[in-house]
Amino acid sequence: MAGALYKNYLRVCEKWGVDPTKKGRDLGEFIRQQVAKEFNRGEASNIQNLKECEKKLESLNRIASNYYGKQFQRSKYATATGLTLEECKQVLSTEGLQKINRSKLSFLERVKILLEKKPV
Repeated sequence: MAGALYKNYLRVCEKWGVDPTKKGRDLGEFIRQQVAKEFNRGEASNIQNLKECEKKLESLNRIASNYYGKQFQRSKYATATGLTLEECKQVLSTEGLQKINRSKLSFLERVKILLEKKPV
């Protein structure tokens, strides 16, 4: 049973890409590390709590396939800050956060300055 479960976890890892702009903070990277830790012997691993492991796999599959995003579609995409998706990605990248943290301004002021200096 652990062999099939391991293969299913590997499929989820394939679905879940790794964002190179978030070194050390990426969810896909974290999931891969956890799978490697849980299945340290690959298909021959002995899983202590099989039901819990299956529940986690189902949850990851739903998130990776955007199950809830498709089920509860929104007509408009908006953020609390008013930023676009690309702007949010830019700010949350490791480089963007480093730039923001170097300043002594408030977080929102730093984000605003960062976005004003967008590359053309």
